[in-house]
Amino acid sequence: MNVESVSGANVMTGRIIKAISGFWYVETERGVLRCRARGRFRLDKLTPLVGDMAEVTDLGGGEGSLDSILPRKNAFVRPAVANIELMVIIASAAVPVTDPFLIDRMAAVAELKSCEPVICFNKCDIARAEELYAVYTKAGFHAVHTSAATGEGLDRLKELLRGKLCAFTGNSGVGKSSLLNLLQPSLALPTDEISLKLGRGRHTTRHVELYRLPGGALIADTPGFASFAEEDVSFEMKQNLPRLFREFAPYLGSCRFSDCAHVGDEGCSILKALREGEIAPSRHESYVRLRLQADKVKNWRQ
Repeated sequence: MNVESVSGANVMTGRIIKAISGFWYVETERGVLRCRARGRFRLDKLTPLVGDMAEVTDLGGGEGSLDSILPRKNAFVRPAVANIELMVIIASAAVPVTDPFLIDRMAAVAELKSCEPVICFNKCDIARAEELYAVYTKAGFHAVHTSAATGEGLDRLKELLRGKLCAFTGNSGVGKSSLLNLLQPSLALPTDEISLKLGRGRHTTRHVELYRLPGGALIADTPGFASFAEEDVSFEMKQNLPRLFREFAPYLGSCRFSDCAHVGDEGCSILKALREGEIAPSRHESYVRLRLQADKVKNWRQ
């Protein structure tokens, strides 16, 4: 990471890589500093996030002061991360089976936040999810088959991650931590067995932290889909939802009515493409479900 001096021998920029118990751990040219935030953050009602680039003062002995936050590319509510460039959505067609709606909801959030979604079908040694893989590749997404058990797809995934600040997310039990351990064995992240009774794993990640991988990638291991709050289905998403489904793009603006909802309107180009097989039914179903959720969101700015 390129870190440059700002002003004075003890003031520098760095990236927040971990936040625990009121301390922010900032990676700088002098190593990682454990920082307290200045009181101005409370006054400005600004919460530093893991992934933020920040100005810090080195106080010596590995301690520092978090002085200011540099402009962000994006920010997520829960998990509390910033500046994500690549969202790796881990899914599984084996136990636990991922609902495609969960993939589509997170992909839409990623599109809204201007970060690239990558759909990763893990446990492909058990079930390859070929139909879903075809759906997402046809829609224009990077998709990859991986197996934490055999190592299949790891080289392809590493290439996609190279040099990017990335987040791993997915429903519990799909193997996020197992994949991270394969990408960087020294992490030794805790994993958990799948509950045969419930068909899902108990989530083992307790906080958001960035891990550096070979090739220059920084990875945030984040909680599962359930932790992505309704705040992410925001008024902004409501206004932009059709463009968050990238395979809709060729048809937007060509419907009979300019305010077409793409649900049941006469003369809808999206529905015509759906009938002709150009848009997958599961993707349009997810669009409708997200639209119903978004319709409940009020515009508090009005």
